Amino acid sequence: MVCLRDEDRYRMATPRRRFLRSALTDLDANLRRSGSRLFVRLGRPQEEIPAAALAHRADAVYTTGVYDTASLESDRRIAASLKRQGSAWVMLKDTVLFEGKEILAASGMPYRVFTPYRNAWVQHRADVPPPFPAVRSIASPSPRVGDTTLHRVPGFGSPCERGGESAASRRLKEFVRSGLDSYSRKRDLPGIDGTSRLSAHLANGTISIRTVYHAVREKADRAKTEERKSIEVFINELIWREFYYQILANFPFVVEGAFREEFRRLRWSDNEEHFAAWREGHTGYPIVDAAMRQLRIEGWMHNRARMIVASFLTKDLHINWQRGERHFFDHLIDADIASNNGGWQWTAGTGTDASPWFRIFSPVLQGERFDPDGAYVRRYVPELAGLPSSVIHKPWVLSPGDQRAAGFALGVEYPERIVLHEEERNVTLDLYRNRRGSSGRRRTNPKEVS
Repeated sequence: MVCLRDEDRYRMATPRRRFLRSALTDLDANLRRSGSRLFVRLGRPQEEIPAAALAHRADAVYTTGVYDTASLESDRRIAASLKRQGSAWVMLKDTVLFEGKEILAASGMPYRVFTPYRNAWVQHRADVPPPFPAVRSIASPSPRVGDTTLHRVPGFGSPCERGGESAASRRLKEFVRSGLDSYSRKRDLPGIDGTSRLSAHLANGTISIRTVYHAVREKADRAKTEERKSIEVFINELIWREFYYQILANFPFVVEGAFREEFRRLRWSDNEEHFAAWREGHTGYPIVDAAMRQLRIEGWMHNRARMIVASFLTKDLHINWQRGERHFFDHLIDADIASNNGGWQWTAGTGTDASPWFRIFSPVLQGERFDPDGAYVRRYVPELAGLPSSVIHKPWVLSPGDQRAAGFALGVEYPERIVLHEEERNVTLDLYRNRRGSSGRRRTNPKEVS
């Protein structure tokens, strides 16, 4: 059964809504092949789930575990309602391989730093259970008052093929077969298809983390030494995901602000024009603009690009990382609270195991290093497609005549830079040093990050 809020936004054509509609349509089709169907209730989950359990005389309602405070409180209210009417609320571990209290330091406390957590996690990898086998047949109860079918919900008439378990299985097989061996070499290049693209499926529950992990481990067991190293890099990314979930579970206050207390009162900029330019991909920095336009078009962004745009928002525009976090959560198909929060705090330097606060990405150097031929920029910033690779990440170096020859003009087809990176990085260093006091003066001449 699925509970959908009774509102029109399921008709929306955003990438996230299209993915959701596709995933639920695929789930319904798979259930029908098993002799059942997806039961749909429209309304508030706190009301509709207990009502459905009562109507169907359910002994228990099973759900995937959640870890953020808001979701836990919502589930608590549902569980209380179910208990009053004689039904159990059973939460199952499926979002993660290990929950927050399963891997602790020798002191009995949760880990705050990734590397020791990873080392401990690896020691438990043999404890990861295999995924359950597919269910071949499901007995379907008769409909009750309040139940409806998916095709009666506005917006579910035209599914796409991106979402759903079927698409997730195809993507996993393709990645394990032809992408996993080269993952470590290609994962940082946004201009090519070098990542797993499984994050949306993991975030939306259309594939189990256990299914992904065991498929990858099986490939590692028969891989050559160099291939096995690449596979371990991918597994390391899965462990980062686990790490951020255990941070969320053990330190739930991270959703409200910085993990590190000394950075909770940074004096951020409230420049709305800068934020709008960042949001729309009109900053004048090609790699930043390409990434933000990819997000708007696809509901997804390459991971390297996420770090670049996060650094630009916080350390070039000095805008609170929480505004970027909310924007990502609203637009990413693969948004989940733990990874989204952890990634933003890492780049902003405010998190539990963060990039140092004085680490500032240069959008030009990042573009030249990870998009050297400009393929990523040309795809999402077509007004710069005529530029040679040597200048595509810094079009302002061209004379007006050279710009015209390349088919664009700064300030007309493509915007001028809204800030100068070389100046703003010094503002950032002062901003963070002032919050850290004397400890911030340990590095007086931090190097630019390429």
